[in-house]
Amino acid sequence: MTASPPHSPLDPLSAPPPGALIVTGLPGAGKTTVTLLVAARYTRSARLDGDVMADFIVNGRVSVVGEPRDESRRQLLLRARNLCSLAGNFAAAGFLPVIDHVVPNRDVLDAMTAWLAPLPVHFVVLAPSLDTCRRRNAERAPETQVHYDYSGLADEMDRSLAGVGWWLDSSAQTPDETAADVVTHAAAKAALA
Repeated sequence: MTASPPHSPLDPLSAPPPGALIVTGLPGAGKTTVTLLVAARYTRSARLDGDVMADFIVNGRVSVVGEPRDESRRQLLLRARNLCSLAGNFAAAGFLPVIDHVVPNRDVLDAMTAWLAPLPVHFVVLAPSLDTCRRRNAERAPETQVHYDYSGLADEMDRSLAGVGWWLDSSAQTPDETAADVVTHAAAKAALA
């Protein structure tokens, strides 16, 4: 997913809504590109990247689908908790935190909303088709490709998160179109109760 510049100098920036915005999806869904574009459209925003947070672990890192499963889950929750702590700090300073993170199930989302409390949380699932995600992943530079089968992750997200937040099928959209939709509609469509 390639993107044009975040905005032209003539485009007005939007005032950020209160709270935090979590954007999730499968590898290849466009989280990195779209969250950069979304954050660039607000006057005060901070983009927080779950992959960057994971890279803080130098030795002993276990991926979200890695083994042993209990350590994979522990590290996933550690990343999520640290992202939420940073998000709270940015929100307290008047910035909209835009969180780019794989949220595989309701348990992780519930933990994140608890850690973000009392901030209002907007939750967007970028949901292009699995085939679209695989194609986009294959088109990435080799060093940024995901080299595992994430169909199980897709099943878990579908089963556990169905009907939660706003599921945006971005299969036929450009990154700019997806970002514009998120900025325009997330406050109304993605709010968590």
